[in-house]
Amino acid sequence: MSAPLFDHRDTGRSEAVWSDAPGWALTRPVALTAGHGVRAVVVVAAHPDDETLGAGGAMASAYAAGIPVVVLLATDGEASHPASPTHSPERLVRLRVAEVRRALDRVAPSAELRRLQLPDGELARHEDELNTALEQLVDPLGAGCVLLAPWRADGHPDHEAAGRVAARCAERTGAVLGEYPVWAWHWAEDTDLPWEQVRTLSLDVTARLAKRAALGEHHTQVEPLSDLPGDEVLLTPAMLAHFERPFETFVDSGDTWRESVFERLHRVAADPWSVTSSRFEADKRARTLAVLPSGRFRRAFEPGCSVGELTAALADRCDEVLAVDVSATAVRAARERTRAMPTVRIEQRMVPQWWPTGRFDLVVLSEICYFLQPDALRHLLIRVRESLCEGGWVVVCDWRHPIDGWALDAAAVHQAARDLLDLPVAISDADDDVLLEVFGPAADPAGSGR
Repeated sequence: MSAPLFDHRDTGRSEAVWSDAPGWALTRPVALTAGHGVRAVVVVAAHPDDETLGAGGAMASAYAAGIPVVVLLATDGEASHPASPTHSPERLVRLRVAEVRRALDRVAPSAELRRLQLPDGELARHEDELNTALEQLVDPLGAGCVLLAPWRADGHPDHEAAGRVAARCAERTGAVLGEYPVWAWHWAEDTDLPWEQVRTLSLDVTARLAKRAALGEHHTQVEPLSDLPGDEVLLTPAMLAHFERPFETFVDSGDTWRESVFERLHRVAADPWSVTSSRFEADKRARTLAVLPSGRFRRAFEPGCSVGELTAALADRCDEVLAVDVSATAVRAARERTRAMPTVRIEQRMVPQWWPTGRFDLVVLSEICYFLQPDALRHLLIRVRESLCEGGWVVVCDWRHPIDGWALDAAAVHQAARDLLDLPVAISDADDDVLLEVFGPAADPAGSGR
């Protein structure tokens, strides 16, 4: 697609025509939900008002869910009215920065605003500065970041530069990337949008009203500065109609919104938890093996095996080990790690939605349970108990510190294990960092023995 030539004063494509576009049938819905690994929403705006137009509803939804919001404002929008006879660039900066702050108060009062004050209209020449600032925000969040930025094909050079920087950052960190069109709704045709990559985020009434109020705060853009030539309104009612939808629209070119956080973690780092290199992980693995009851196990199950380091260690004590992980990248690494171990089988599966057949005399739940929702944890523990052979054991090991972005922690997991496994705690090995418990032995719930 070649770069479009458009003028904000043009009539543009009407929202009525857009609403009838057949491409909407190819789009997929997405959600912003707390407790599913989302640590923060970071919104990149090339100019004040981009964040509200493209992601105001997303910010309101995140705020309502308790998800932190940060807005990175690349320019202060001083060039919005270059021919204004009444407003200097300096005056526009003062007004537009105040407007964006008031707009954020409408959609996400706790949002953090970071200004870079790069030159308006010249962002393509300052991508390195934008990249550095964005990395400082996203790197600590990694795959727990939802990064929303202007679409790389939006037709405005500043928007496209911001989109390019965000795309590089998401690829490197594993963040979810949603690119929001702004001016494309004005100039584009159906064939200009990659419909199969388009995702829609539904907005409830509260989010829609908050977004509408936030847009109204951008007075320098939605109202004329004066009656004089050069002070015309930039965002006309026809343009604003595109942003009154009951949903917001994002382009997800890498399908990152559908990928699990664990696949994105493993895709950007071969060993995201350093299980093969960390002394802490080696010690924890040794402690896990040390608490196992003596003797051999006939059949063991390890969900959430990651790259297979604990799986390989369990193979020395078990006649057969089945290990699964939701990440395809992790499964490939685990298979390579255990390639010379014929008694080990690795599969890509999501538990507890999938569950293996047969019985086990050992189930190892090592730092997987707090990544589940409470209902899923309950389901998993019930399935574990039902799958145990007579005399079987369950090992539950968890990091004791808060798990940012997730609904559960070690205390909640182990309390649920005590309640639902209905097994005695045979061994408890705890320190400041790790809680490790062995439950068992189990009676045969079906009376069939081994």
